[in-house]
Amino acid sequence: MRKFLLLILAVSAIFPGLLSAQNDDDLFEANRLKKVFPDDRVAATLVEEEFTFDRGRAEDKLPVVTATQSTGINFLALRERAGIQYFDFYNSFTRITSFKQLEKRKGMFGIKKNYNVGYAIDRSASSSELFSDDSRVKYFNIGFTGYGDVARVETEKKYMDSKYLTSEYFHTWFPAKEKIIRVRIPEWLELDIREFNFEGYKITKQKTQEKGETIITYKLQNLAGMKNERRAIGIAYQYPHIVFVVKSFNADGKKEKGFGDVADLYSWYNYLYKKCNNKPDELKAKVTELTKGKTSDIEKVKSIFYWVQDNIRYIAFEDGLAGFIPAAAQDVFKSKYGDCKGMANLMTEMLKLAGLEAYMTWIGTRHIPYDYTLPSLAVDNHCISTVVLGGKEYFLDGTEKYIPFGEYAWRIQGKEVLIGKGEKHEVKKVPLQDKDKNKLLTQTSFQLKDNVLKGHVKVTLTGEQRTTFHQYYHDIPSDDKKKMIQRYLEFGNKNLVVSNIKTSDLNNREIPITFEGDIDLSNYVITEEKELYLGIDFFPENLRGLQPDKNRQQDFELSSSYVSVDETELLLPAGYKVVSLPAPINEKAADYEVSGSYTVKDNKVIFSKTLAFPTGRIRKADFENWKNFSKKLKDFNSNLILVKKP
Repeated sequence: MRKFLLLILAVSAIFPGLLSAQNDDDLFEANRLKKVFPDDRVAATLVEEEFTFDRGRAEDKLPVVTATQSTGINFLALRERAGIQYFDFYNSFTRITSFKQLEKRKGMFGIKKNYNVGYAIDRSASSSELFSDDSRVKYFNIGFTGYGDVARVETEKKYMDSKYLTSEYFHTWFPAKEKIIRVRIPEWLELDIREFNFEGYKITKQKTQEKGETIITYKLQNLAGMKNERRAIGIAYQYPHIVFVVKSFNADGKKEKGFGDVADLYSWYNYLYKKCNNKPDELKAKVTELTKGKTSDIEKVKSIFYWVQDNIRYIAFEDGLAGFIPAAAQDVFKSKYGDCKGMANLMTEMLKLAGLEAYMTWIGTRHIPYDYTLPSLAVDNHCISTVVLGGKEYFLDGTEKYIPFGEYAWRIQGKEVLIGKGEKHEVKKVPLQDKDKNKLLTQTSFQLKDNVLKGHVKVTLTGEQRTTFHQYYHDIPSDDKKKMIQRYLEFGNKNLVVSNIKTSDLNNREIPITFEGDIDLSNYVITEEKELYLGIDFFPENLRGLQPDKNRQQDFELSSSYVSVDETELLLPAGYKVVSLPAPINEKAADYEVSGSYTVKDNKVIFSKTLAFPTGRIRKADFENWKNFSKKLKDFNSNLILVKKP
């Protein structure tokens, strides 16, 4: 017996987890949570986040507010075999000061304690050649011994400057029974906490006072884990979260400004912009070359704008303050690459050298929902250039390849911009272009010959449809370009063969793209003695990637608002009569609409269909209606014309 006990002690010393045991409370909780989160292997019974604040100094010795985020999470296994990877990111502005994985084990005398187990893995979080940053990740791979097994994580992260503490979400990538966010605000700090997307969630909020601090506590229960979903809209649009804004604070007996309004935000941007050390003289020769012979300001702008698009490679760069300070214009020019800030800086300096009124401009893309009523770094994730011609602002995004002057990418349309004008600034808005500017137009004429549909097809692309095609087309090998156009005109239809293809000038980004060719559409004619069934809606829009499953959490985001228009004529042989035509379709909702009809004129059948997405979005709240709409459209697409032979 003594030897057996010594053996158990020896094994437990080497494999201490073998003595961990699930108690009745843990098993009961696992049974309950398994019903709430049936598809998950692990859930958190409690997630606690506490934010505290202190005073410090930045690298330039200016006073700042620092912040500490303390996290505690209790995990519970909902399967016999389960595991989870817990991770957290940090960078030049943050430091993870503690990162512990704990297990609750039963000792020899039945006392349960938390023990630190394992070691965190620490590595770079960036690996893309198109993205360079200073972000790093620490993580644990946590394994569980069985159903109802528990583990705990405790971490602490410090923000060296609270400017970089922007938002905190209630949801995370794993499900949780309860999330608590606690914010301790000292009396010397004026902190604005903005609340987003609380509607529809039972979030409780409590405000208390304690020893010179105001404590705000938020609680939310039964949170599903965030999913990485295809075509998902930015999480800031839908998930509940808070954004921290330090408005002011007292330090060394003085009141220091934070981000009280957009003027304070711009003041900080401008402070960093002045550090970029531009040397425009090094750009003069190139600007002179690009503007030579250009008689109008618009021609000069186009020449510079298109040169930056075509010759400067975009590489995102986020590394400490260098991730906020634009790279010097001359450095971007020499290296022929830069991030959005560097490319905007180069273009702005080149436009100035050409004698034009141009300004560095900050903007948040459609990926984020905020405007400048929220003075926070969370508002901006992009930089462009603004040029003023005849008193009108034009917004130039050098990262948007092949976009013509005067048009704007969907990702920035309708968004506010912060235009830097030295010590002053202006807030403007990028125009929102009508959906009809982004059009895919398919025009087809058929003749019925020997029970085969033969004819001609022409496709015209404008706006975002055109720009997207250019970006893809010019990035593939020359040998694949012809194949791409062939496939484009065949619309993925195995029954369609196209020949004698002609295109517009595909090196001119300013004109609509057109492809056209002769087509032979087989297997779309069904013959039954004196009757024919014909299908001429040969380009049914593929909406399969936009069909939500039952667990879909987020809205669908389209590449842009757009319109798809089909116009088809079918010429029937003499003596052939149309017996019946499909019923028309006319369905409309806020985010999508379709109208389509068949008509007969003499010996012609005329088919038209317009499918439009005016908002570039399909909302989760409307999914049931969207599924019904998609089914009606699919049924309409598969309709046939009944024709009788003479």
